Amino acid sequence: MYAYGLEINPYPSSPTPTERDAKILGGKRHKEAKSAIVECMKDLNGKVQGRDSSDNDFRVITVIQDVGSGKTHLALHIKNLKGRYNAECSFVDLSTISPKTMPSIYNAIIKGFDNDFFVQLRTKFLVYIKERAEQGDNSAKKAINYTLMNRLGGLTIQQKVDDIISGKESVSTENLKQFLVQRFNYHESVLIRNIITNSFDSIQNLEEMIGMISAISKLTHRFLGKITLFEVDEFDGNEGSIEFVKGIINSHLPACVLLLISTPSGYAEVQSTNSSVFDRLEKANYKIDLAGSNSKDELAEIAVEYIKHNDKHAKLNFNLEEELINKIQVLYEEFPEFRSVRSIINILYHAMEKSEQMNLDKIDESIIDDTIKHTYPGLKVRGSIMDVPISDFIAIKKICNESSGEEDLREAVHNLTNLVHEMGSICKLDKQNLPLDILYQDPFGAKVGIAIITNLSNTENLNQISNISKAAVVDKLVVLTNRKIPSPYNATVVNVDKSKVVDLLYFNNKYNGKKIAESDNERIEMLAKTLCII
Repeated sequence: MYAYGLEINPYPSSPTPTERDAKILGGKRHKEAKSAIVECMKDLNGKVQGRDSSDNDFRVITVIQDVGSGKTHLALHIKNLKGRYNAECSFVDLSTISPKTMPSIYNAIIKGFDNDFFVQLRTKFLVYIKERAEQGDNSAKKAINYTLMNRLGGLTIQQKVDDIISGKESVSTENLKQFLVQRFNYHESVLIRNIITNSFDSIQNLEEMIGMISAISKLTHRFLGKITLFEVDEFDGNEGSIEFVKGIINSHLPACVLLLISTPSGYAEVQSTNSSVFDRLEKANYKIDLAGSNSKDELAEIAVEYIKHNDKHAKLNFNLEEELINKIQVLYEEFPEFRSVRSIINILYHAMEKSEQMNLDKIDESIIDDTIKHTYPGLKVRGSIMDVPISDFIAIKKICNESSGEEDLREAVHNLTNLVHEMGSICKLDKQNLPLDILYQDPFGAKVGIAIITNLSNTENLNQISNISKAAVVDKLVVLTNRKIPSPYNATVVNVDKSKVVDLLYFNNKYNGKKIAESDNERIEMLAKTLCII
């Protein structure tokens, strides 16, 4: 059993999404993008329903998004929806095609359709020929090899076609060709013959490819009553890619939506390579710009959606969901490595696997820490002096966001000066009722006072500290603060940012647990120096 009572790992193991993975779609901006694409498909369907399609029935959608942020996932999710919106879809990843020639791109388009698409068309085409044959069309009878002997033997045209559909019989290729050229244009007749014989001819140039793709969209609408969606992923400034897209846009394929997916850099390449194509894309029916969409909230929502989709027993309650979101957001804020869908999903996949091995009911800090150590070896908390493990960092970060953090911070500074005193670097003194947190003598005999001012400290306390400095009660005054304050007279103000707070609280945990090792001493001294204690 996986964490949260799941029977399977909800996260995909591969960095490249599959259609199965893409059935789940999370994130507000991704869902908004989906709505726009679906709206375009519904609009086109409404316009071509009940009539022949024309050159005006062509739509262009562009999707721009960063690498690893879910653009391919979105495209495959839309492909999964094709049945619900009366469409057939071919998905092509241009990054997998090399060299990008017209024959190789056309071959990828054909392979980008589901097999059942061609099965449906083949059946419809054969039924069309059957109907003509039953009406007495001799060329149709010849196309399906329906002979006098078949008729005398009691075999009907329907039975003959059924046998061809099931694979028991075959058509007459030459006679089929003669039948088709009388009723369809050249490219349409070639495509129908290819589909019926399950053998696709190769194409040689852009003109042939556009003709064949146009035939696909037109025949799909005529025989299946559906529009065609061509999804082209990783579109960039490559010469072959540009030529292909330009040809499709200029040809205005009937009953067709062209969905182009690119990265910001790839889109910039298009602009510099071919300004006319770029201008056409800028005027696309729907221009969906998702660059920079992976905010911490968006990533958290996407991650949680995977669990919710597989949570058959409703184990993910509000508290567990909030805990997981908090962990994801901490990773996002502190590590640039975890600011994309791909990286977060990768970490959570491995964390889920460990939860199953260890029979844990949720993803906790220790699992994330262990996962990062194995998946991102050498990754450290940014700005950490104490070499804080990720698991401790996440737990401490939570404390930093709570009101109790002020008392923990004061205790940590006290214990740090105690240890530095024990190490012989300073000599702690009695505070003598002064409104200071710590008073000590440095190695040079100077009297040093430390005042800790947090977001919760009041202004009156700050005024008292400033007066002490003016009265020369101490030789040196150090103010440790996590807020913006006016610098007291003759005082050194040290900004205790989040990384210093984490270091202090981590040190404090080790100090209270009597787990300070000799190897920690050098880091402790460095921490004390950054706080001007030494």
